Amino acid sequence: MSNCGIPMDAVSSILSRLPLKSLLRFKSVSKEWYSLINDLYFIKLHHRQSVETKVNIIIKEIRSDKFLSTNFDGINFNNPTTIDHSLKHLSGCDEGGIDVLLFGSCNGLVCLINSMTIVLWNISTRDYKIILNKSWKERDAWWKISNFCGFGYDTINDDYKIVKVVQEVDSLTDTLISEAKIYSLKTNTWRRGEEIPYYFCYPSVMGTFVCGALHWNAIKEKIWGYPRSIIAFDVETENYGLIELLDNMENQTYDVMMKDYGVKESWTMLYSFQGGIYSTPSLYGLRPLTYSRNGDQLLLDRNGLSLLWYDLKEKKVKDVDLPQWKNINAFFVEICGESLIKLGDPTEE
Repeated sequence: MSNCGIPMDAVSSILSRLPLKSLLRFKSVSKEWYSLINDLYFIKLHHRQSVETKVNIIIKEIRSDKFLSTNFDGINFNNPTTIDHSLKHLSGCDEGGIDVLLFGSCNGLVCLINSMTIVLWNISTRDYKIILNKSWKERDAWWKISNFCGFGYDTINDDYKIVKVVQEVDSLTDTLISEAKIYSLKTNTWRRGEEIPYYFCYPSVMGTFVCGALHWNAIKEKIWGYPRSIIAFDVETENYGLIELLDNMENQTYDVMMKDYGVKESWTMLYSFQGGIYSTPSLYGLRPLTYSRNGDQLLLDRNGLSLLWYDLKEKKVKDVDLPQWKNINAFFVEICGESLIKLGDPTEE
């Protein structure tokens, strides 16, 4: 089938704005369209367009195999739908009772993990990749160590990477043992990373992927207190750096922005929530997710217990009320756009 004289650049621009379901059907229109829709440049172009027009909220109910997906227009959420999947590895808990964690999302892919298996999953196409969790220590040591995970994209090498940091304290010497492992989707291999001599805060917390790096709260000494630094792990170089936090942040809940990445003095206050994070339970564990379409409200995850809208002008917080979520007591949540990214063979060789 010809394009009736329409340049392929124009066809590409038009198709990149269509919903993913339509593109999957249009692959059968012609060999040209099939090749175009499978082209890596087009896949990236379509993803950029999709995140500008459609944002999906992915919810995984804790200790359940149920996944829900919803998108919103402005601040109004559409009716959530249950995501059908055939992944036996997402059965809720593994045989040892360890829940399947939804711990990262990047370019339309989500990453899930339990004690023995990691799954990269394209929720839009249902394509997936199963990765054996070879770098965990023995199962009988699961509760004796702290595990920190992150998922990000290496733009230079066009590679998706999983970073796992396993930490424990030697009972004899009271010294920190910190081991980093990096998985490359491109090479389908694990390799050892450099040791990170900082105590990561809050066990099993996922890394936040920003500016090509994964970030975790950290402290230098084994003393409980407010995190003073952020560890930044560059997924391209596979080296870590340190970002200093603002001083005197212990008694308030803040949302701050770093204008000049990596420079402590460039932190800028965006919002301040009245009440300390420990003295006000309703504000404990807030995690910013995304802005509303017009940018005047901020969507927050409250420690996996509820979603909140924070009105930036009125400085008021209100619950996201969805009847379909009434029976969900706790959940993991991620923001995820549509993506045509392929993951190859679903099982690890």
